Amino acid sequence: MEVVAYNAYDLKYLSAADINYNPALGTGQIQIRDIRYVTMEPRTTWEFCQMLDKKYLSSARRSFETWFALALANGWIKEEEEELL
Repeated sequence: MEVVAYNAYDLKYLSAADINYNPALGTGQIQIRDIRYVTMEPRTTWEFCQMLDKKYLSSARRSFETWFALALANGWIKEEEEELL
């Protein structure tokens, strides 16, 4: 076997159109539409996180409340009391 070509991408810079959140894959799984043809979109890490949150919320008509419960359960955000300790 011989590798003749490869591409490496910083996930943060893949365009929103190229990233798909598929609930059938499981929580926290994203899908790249076609890794051979992607568009790069400059953004900060914060903007990338916001884009992923929006995609999650729009998939399967999820609510902010379900996202918030999942975020708390997985330690993605902390409650104010924990921050004061």
